[in-house]
Amino acid sequence: MSQAIHQVIGKSSPGYSVSDYALALQDALQSWGYASTIFASEVDPTLGSRVRPLRSYKSQANDLLILHYALANEVTDWVKTFDVPLIFCYHNVTPPHFFTGVGGTLQQASQRGEAELKQFATRARLTLTYSQFSAQALEAAGFHNIHVLPLIMPTTLQQLTPDHRVQKKPGTNLLFVGRIAPNKRCEDILKVLYVYRQIDPQAHLFLVGARRYVPVYAAWLKELIERFQLQDAVTFTGHVSFEALAAYYRTADVYISMSEHEGFGIPLVESMRFNLPVIAYDCTAVPEVLGSSGVLIKQKRFDVIAELIHQIQTDTDLKQKIIWQQQQQVQKFAPERVLEQMHTLIELVVNP
Repeated sequence: MSQAIHQVIGKSSPGYSVSDYALALQDALQSWGYASTIFASEVDPTLGSRVRPLRSYKSQANDLLILHYALANEVTDWVKTFDVPLIFCYHNVTPPHFFTGVGGTLQQASQRGEAELKQFATRARLTLTYSQFSAQALEAAGFHNIHVLPLIMPTTLQQLTPDHRVQKKPGTNLLFVGRIAPNKRCEDILKVLYVYRQIDPQAHLFLVGARRYVPVYAAWLKELIERFQLQDAVTFTGHVSFEALAAYYRTADVYISMSEHEGFGIPLVESMRFNLPVIAYDCTAVPEVLGSSGVLIKQKRFDVIAELIHQIQTDTDLKQKIIWQQQQQVQKFAPERVLEQMHTLIELVVNP
């Protein structure tokens, strides 16, 4: 019987970072000769036989399970019922304090995620995470054999034909990509926009990402937009197709992130691949992803950030220098480089 390395996730849905990573890893595992199915608590029917319900898993003697961990939920409870060796993929747990007063079940899941993390330390034959920042949490929880590898990010997004319905707005187009959640500090991006509109009255902000996870927070952002009189200057796109996402990256002038918690930062890498200048708040894993490229903000001085955007927009040499530095940095995330390291680690687990 061939070695099987299956994966366990919560929601399977194209565009959801954990799901996209699991699909990319599945392709790699199968190309290396392993049987590999993804088992999920929520199965997206568009993924066909690649993803199956948790209940359909039948444990075999030589199985390995890759558990993708971002929250403690029914998936982690389910894994505890099987005495199967684990490869533990840690996507980082957003600290529960970000959801105080607005998060509800998300806050509870984050609290459980932090509390239950250590329960998997002794079961993990291999522990993978995507930043030194995340590795510190694993070390504190008692994990060993921790390896830091970037997420597997295929370059297919850059090869797509952009959705023609996404059109550039007059003025400077600012972009943020990610779920609309308190740790992302979208309110601080709105404050930057408010100040920058004193320089460029036509500036527009696109917030690309689902709002359904923390509806109280999303509603508060809407109130803030009205208070700042930015109703015509901000677009919430909701969840978008890959073709639309590619179009937003191509039409934007500056990518901006004021997030205060990132276990990695996929949109930072995507922005660099699209030669989109990045301005990001210096916290958690963000400086690891950007390295010496992009622009790291140490303090949230919204007037200074607005002036910086203006400089990038008006100084061609500065903009090209930022893009060149990002082009050098993004090579570290080339999928073939990451997969080579991943393959070596998997082989050591299978054939110790």
